[in-house]
Amino acid sequence: MKVFKSIFVLMLAIATVSCSSDDDGGYPYTKNNLTGTYSLVYLQSTKVKTVMVDGFEVVTTTETLGDTFDATYAFSSDNKVVKDGTYRIVEKVTQNNQTQESSRIIVMDNEQVNYSVQESVNKLTIDGVTYDVSQFNATGFRLKRSESFEDSDGGSVEFTEELRFTK
Repeated sequence: MKVFKSIFVLMLAIATVSCSSDDDGGYPYTKNNLTGTYSLVYLQSTKVKTVMVDGFEVVTTTETLGDTFDATYAFSSDNKVVKDGTYRIVEKVTQNNQTQESSRIIVMDNEQVNYSVQESVNKLTIDGVTYDVSQFNATGFRLKRSESFEDSDGGSVEFTEELRFTK
């Protein structure tokens, strides 16, 4: 029984080492690996704006969720991305325990914009907006960003956004 346990532990250790070494090579985030056409399959953002009105703090939360996707992003090797297709966004605005919901169709008609890849820090800038790249692999990736700023009416804004792409 001790021999069986020893062999089992040794085989488990070998399997663990083998699997972890497979993960090291992976599919690196590079401009060459990014080049290609991807389908946009997920879009979600949240904007929380806080303003002072007559001494009271007023918070407005806007949640946006995309659906009904038929949109592509084609990344070329010359730092251009062509956005084409349509999707719907549903926007839910909440303020003072009241909520309004609306939706609209977003149409991208072969819109060409610049992009740049920052490989060493896993960032992608599309049309001046910089995202963190995660879960990059041969079949897709995710983009996330978050920022805090003060808007023109003096309100403080917290904004987060996530997009997901598949090949």
